[in-house]
Amino acid sequence: MTTVAEQRFPRSMRLKRRRLIAPLFERSTTDTKSLVAGSIRILYRFVPRSATGADAPVQVGFAPGRCRNAVQRNRTRRQMRETWRRNQNLIGFEALPAAQTLTLMVLRRSSDRNQRLSQDLLQAMHLLHQSLNKRD
Repeated sequence: MTTVAEQRFPRSMRLKRRRLIAPLFERSTTDTKSLVAGSIRILYRFVPRSATGADAPVQVGFAPGRCRNAVQRNRTRRQMRETWRRNQNLIGFEALPAAQTLTLMVLRRSSDRNQRLSQDLLQAMHLLHQSLNKRD
């Protein structure tokens, strides 16, 4: 059973700096990795912890993709954040390098009304965990 402290999603874990987000989308960088599960794409890379400005092992950003209106976009982003918050222990923060921060963007690729959003994000998190374990 997980404790409340393990399920928090503090502001220090939110990816907000443009200089950390932009390299995730640059095609010329070779250190950015990508994985896909259903309607979810995760782009991730490791950066020095001193470059993030926060002492967090992971910084995550969420992009809901195209939505009809702001209500749907905000609802999708909230659902993605909540799924991440509840299942973030699957990543295994203790296995991540201490001097680096994992920065990642979670992107929704289709607009199929959030029917499988949580399941796809959970599957993508499992794939991310497997990918990070292969890295060691």
